[in-house]
Amino acid sequence: MRALFERYPELTETLPCLPLANLPTPVNKLQSFSADIGGDIWLKHDECTGAIYGGNKVRKLEFLLADALEQNYTDVVTYGAAGSNHALATAIYAHEHKLRCHVVLTPQPPSPKVAKTLLYHLNIDTQLLPVPDYPSAVTAAAQLRTETKAAGRTLYEIPFGGSSPVGTIGFVNAALELAEQIAAGLPEPERIYLACGTSGSVSGLSLGLRLAGLSTQVIATQVTPPVMSGPAAHERLFHETNALLHALAPSIPVFVDPGHNVEHRSNQFGAGYAHATIAAEHAVERIKKTERIELETTYTGKALASLINDLEAGRRGTVMFWNTYNAQPYQCADTARGAELPELLQPYL
Repeated sequence: MRALFERYPELTETLPCLPLANLPTPVNKLQSFSADIGGDIWLKHDECTGAIYGGNKVRKLEFLLADALEQNYTDVVTYGAAGSNHALATAIYAHEHKLRCHVVLTPQPPSPKVAKTLLYHLNIDTQLLPVPDYPSAVTAAAQLRTETKAAGRTLYEIPFGGSSPVGTIGFVNAALELAEQIAAGLPEPERIYLACGTSGSVSGLSLGLRLAGLSTQVIATQVTPPVMSGPAAHERLFHETNALLHALAPSIPVFVDPGHNVEHRSNQFGAGYAHATIAAEHAVERIKKTERIELETTYTGKALASLINDLEAGRRGTVMFWNTYNAQPYQCADTARGAELPELLQPYL
């Protein structure tokens, strides 16, 4: 049982859910990191959501892939940058449930992690569709829909980051899960810090906290361009997810003020998506040194930099860092298989 269904049992009849994640994820105080920074810092361990592959995307995929299977789709398509954790998580769990997965990939700065991600895709037969830019992704997806239909198959579309109303429900559940942990004795955080890529995790968390009656604020650190994240994207997704849940379970209230418990930050964005900043690099090294926790500089490092900046500026209180980064080892293909990747992806190797 998920916390969402325990609070609203009528959803068990109206909302499909595929139990992919090991929930609830644990929470603990970061003793050494708190002493180093000078604060009361707790960590929500979403890096271990899944036994095969962890991170925050598994929560969304519980509802997205359940929806696809409920409607008897044969294929799924999603989008991301070349090293996208979301694209890889979608491909892994789609493969586990016999869904053919297509991924439309846009460029990003190269790194060893991107190369490992692309090689992992080879292991699970992901259909990779690299494109030179975002507008080309729209064209490629339209062509894929035509080709899939002509082949007598059906294609379920998952947007960037899994941030549709259905996917966002995964983080509504996450907030209610946290509320249960607080009821069991965990201190209620004044603020939760997490990265904001496509707004799904932030929007679901803010909605779930409202449903739980918690006053915790969400500090959303922007890591993608404004067209994909920020207040407008959050407001749209919050309203759409709230409306969907209310339609499925009328006892769920409808809120009119989506920005009530969210503070958006753009000051950690730096030169762009997947471009490391000095603050993010320092944050990653600092938590690795004190707690032996591995983060990265595209998402989690920038969110942690926001937390550190606040505490060092005197904004204290009990705070929580929500670790959205996968901690499971990669099952990479042999590097010799890199020649099997499409030509546009070869430079990443």
